[in-house]
Amino acid sequence: MEDAGIIDNAMTFLEKLREMPVTIKFTKKDGQERLMKCTLDFDMIPKGEQPKSVNIPRIMNLIRKNNIIHVYDLEKKGWRSVPFTKVEWLETNDDKRYRMRIKA
Repeated sequence: MEDAGIIDNAMTFLEKLREMPVTIKFTKKDGQERLMKCTLDFDMIPKGEQPKSVNIPRIMNLIRKNNIIHVYDLEKKGWRSVPFTKVEWLETNDDKRYRMRIKA
């Protein structure tokens, strides 16, 4: 696994999720650590599960106000809320790991 650097803002994080499926490691509200293979690439999300539109200002507002980001879990086949500031790292399919440095 190659250390690809640091992601320190929400837009870069969103871009990675839209480019390809990624695996993220985060701490859930109950304190458990979780690995999740997820995406925001509509080509990988079933038609019936795709949002009708993507409202970037609304997404950024959710992140800013609640520290939550919604991603599509490719293994559980559904949308999940992730505590954005609790994401430790993001791994891409091309074996690059980005450490997260996001402040609440």
